[in-house]
Amino acid sequence: MQFQVPQFIEMEDKIIGPLTLRQFFYIAGGVGLCFLFYFVTQLWIFAVFSVFILGLTIALAFVKVNGRALTRVLLDAFNFYWNPQIYVWQPEQPTLPKNEQTLKTAEGGFSLEKVVAGFALKNAWRYLQTGSKAPEEEKPEVEVKTKEAYQVVHAISGERRVARRVDYR
Repeated sequence: MQFQVPQFIEMEDKIIGPLTLRQFFYIAGGVGLCFLFYFVTQLWIFAVFSVFILGLTIALAFVKVNGRALTRVLLDAFNFYWNPQIYVWQPEQPTLPKNEQTLKTAEGGFSLEKVVAGFALKNAWRYLQTGSKAPEEEKPEVEVKTKEAYQVVHAISGERRVARRVDYR
């Protein structure tokens, strides 16, 4: 048996012409508000407010930020800035006294093998990052002297230019 698998389930349905229901309500609300301003205010105030209102309604209806509707982005931004942003670390056992015995049992003990394994891991990580097996030490910087000379260069068009030649050795 063949079953039809729904596709494009994340897209909103186009209900009113090329617009979704949400887009239609945003545009209808903005146009209605402009219509109200036309009868309530003077012509120049109506023109100024209608430009801002229609711009906002078109942005709310059609603009997407990273694939998300502008209304969702604005709501998330408001919630992020409005809600408190306090992150508190709470230990698993806050009443555990901090002495050598409890630290050994909590960490599994302190041994020379663990220290050596840690250094081996550190050196392996350094080798992976830099490609060198030598430990990170202060290596003297070797000063590279460059030899500079000026030379006449002929372009393809026959034009002659003076260029600086630098030999790195």
